[in-house]
Amino acid sequence: MKKLFVLLLVVCCLLGSVVNSFAKDIPDEIKIGWMGTISGSQAIDGWNMSNAIKLLEKEIADAGGFFIDGKEVKITFIGEDTEGKNDLAVNAAQKLVNQDGVLAILGANNSGDTIAAAQITQAAGVPQISNTGTNIRVTQQGDYIFRACFIDPVQGKIAASFIKNELGMTKAAIIYDNADTYSTGLKEAFEESFKAIGGEIVEVQAFSGADVKDYSAQLTNIKAANPEVVYVPCHIDNSPLIVQQMRANGIDVPVFGCESWDYQQFIDVSGAENVEGAYYTTGFSQDAESAKDFVAAFEEIAGERPGFSGAMMYEAGKILLDAIQRAETIDGEGVRDALMTTNLDLPSGPNVTFDENRNPTKAMVVLQITDGAAHYVTTIAPEN
Repeated sequence: MKKLFVLLLVVCCLLGSVVNSFAKDIPDEIKIGWMGTISGSQAIDGWNMSNAIKLLEKEIADAGGFFIDGKEVKITFIGEDTEGKNDLAVNAAQKLVNQDGVLAILGANNSGDTIAAAQITQAAGVPQISNTGTNIRVTQQGDYIFRACFIDPVQGKIAASFIKNELGMTKAAIIYDNADTYSTGLKEAFEESFKAIGGEIVEVQAFSGADVKDYSAQLTNIKAANPEVVYVPCHIDNSPLIVQQMRANGIDVPVFGCESWDYQQFIDVSGAENVEGAYYTTGFSQDAESAKDFVAAFEEIAGERPGFSGAMMYEAGKILLDAIQRAETIDGEGVRDALMTTNLDLPSGPNVTFDENRNPTKAMVVLQITDGAAHYVTTIAPEN
């Protein structure tokens, strides 16, 4: 009788293993799409993103492959160029979903592109993780849409708080791109937050689109308002010219920017003398201990240190690959559900999780440009 019991127990275990193997269908290959500004006026972001993908591929190769429950699975990354244009982002999403059959998509780096592409990915049940789409509406497109970065209200609030409480400045002017979802969202968040803590917005000036090269009319009005600081929530394709023309027009007050400034090229093109003492907020510090290994590995591949866009693309990729390995089913729904239970140590910091709106819980950093380079100033938690 005892032998019969043991035999039945062994049979049950074997049957359980067989049932479990059928419950999780693990493919031989998984295709992951990524999209961003590979060309166009923000190609520097796309270059950073492509190098982040190369680093992810190298890490998989160095690990001997990508494994799900002991089975090796080929990971194929497929990139598409958005040029920073919404219609091209839609086309890219349609191709990746309908032709390439990707399991998930990383990017886009612009909020507008991400929101446009999300109409396709959400309807198809394909998880999408924007690396730097900070506008609050990005994840509001549906429950398959995530982001690896902070949101504009957080960045605007922290910038306002730092200027008012740490720098002691109470009069701010703003110049922004009203044709850009990202720039507009940051402007609105900063303006609301600065006023809420007793600051005064003495002037708001707008321009429309990346093709604008002359800001003299806007800057004349800003100069007349006599601000103590000028907030410039604009992409790297606009910001250097804005800062140069500010100085040329005699506006010598400090400037405060955003994570799009997080490149050495921004300083070099702007002219180090024009941005000396400038501050900006971002979600990643190259000097953080948590980023040390990532920065060294990225630099080995790319020949220079990563910017914010590249760092967040790398983190988006790490988050996605982790979710795929943990997913109960290797499909859109299974990966989406696994993403919601993410808890990872990443270059931007430890214990990164998602809230109920699929936004990551992360602190932000403030950097200051001095002597031709950006230097860490402080870390600020979102609740502050």
